[in-house]
Amino acid sequence: MKAARRVTKRDVRRDPDADLFSRRRVVDEAFLERTAHLFEARMGRSLSTEDARQIVDNIGGFFRILAEWERIDRGKK
Repeated sequence: MKAARRVTKRDVRRDPDADLFSRRRVVDEAFLERTAHLFEARMGRSLSTEDARQIVDNIGGFFRILAEWERIDRGKK
């Protein structure tokens, strides 16, 4: 028997000027090249600049979610 999930509404601020983690970063080509080189060694295949851009976006999104969860957890205490 499954337990019922509790639905909660989370009030998360989305002000890009005030919220460090929601601001989009400008990524230069040199950074993307270094990212591609780093992940090519681990993946065993060559990566395009677009692959590197997606990796940077995904990792950035992961850390934004962690920061959001931390803010939510701090608000519960």
